Amino acid sequence: MEGSMELSNLTLLSGETFDEHVLGAVTLRNSNSHTPVQSALLQDFDMVLVMLHENQNGEHVVSHTISGEKRTHSVHIGLSALEHAVMAGDNNELLTSLVVGEVIWDPKGILEEMRRQIAKFEGSLRERVLFMEFARFLHMYVKSKRYLEAGCIMDAYNCVMSALYHWARIEVSECGQFPDPAIWEQVKNLNTAVSKLYEELAVSNETLEQRVQLVLLACEFAVMSKMAECCALLLSILGSRKEPWSVDELLQHSGLSPLEAELPFVLRKLVSRSLVREITSWADTTCREGHDIRYTL
Repeated sequence: MEGSMELSNLTLLSGETFDEHVLGAVTLRNSNSHTPVQSALLQDFDMVLVMLHENQNGEHVVSHTISGEKRTHSVHIGLSALEHAVMAGDNNELLTSLVVGEVIWDPKGILEEMRRQIAKFEGSLRERVLFMEFARFLHMYVKSKRYLEAGCIMDAYNCVMSALYHWARIEVSECGQFPDPAIWEQVKNLNTAVSKLYEELAVSNETLEQRVQLVLLACEFAVMSKMAECCALLLSILGSRKEPWSVDELLQHSGLSPLEAELPFVLRKLVSRSLVREITSWADTTCREGHDIRYTL
């Protein structure tokens, strides 16, 4: 009964309509003194409302409503999409709502369980976050290196800054903490190498090209030293069967599917370090020539 009252009250406050078939609902409210800085939406909206559904067509559905003078930004999202957002760390508003918002409807305890897993940050969640961040770190490092070689200094700078962002999220994860949206505030308290490199890239007296070169050298060392631990998820998948995997088969795997752009870089780097083996065979269709490449331990 209490939960039903909460839903009814929220409907009146937000102007959003929903029923008790919603799996969960969490709100962020613009309360001035306690407004989380990570939510940029609360600059212009009085409330952010996230509603969790068992099945939701598409990634999520967004709506804006007004009740009186109160404006609400609402997100309807499926359970699998929210779980992906937690692992990917690429939607600050969703993460902030889930972690620090007020849970006002959670009859099955799904939202509280997700919060508990984030707070503990171990096991499969930590493994998935480490691999996703490493894959993106490697991708941005390689792009920056390519831009630098082509003389595109500003583009190289932009990519290496992104690489440092993902490296920072790796450093925080390695320390057993879930990476916050405000990652640089979180990482500076850890006194790790990446925060010093960030400062070096931003304020050094060296030329921009020299700063990028310096950070890329540090990135190359970090890629080599962190590869085995951060790629534990991929190595586990490759070792889960005797038959080698094609890249397409790997991308169909739920833990790897969001990394279509990054996975080829990781596979090639693992092969070059002899952590993964390539297996070649004749192409199995008439549409392709040469050999197929598959991967195994």
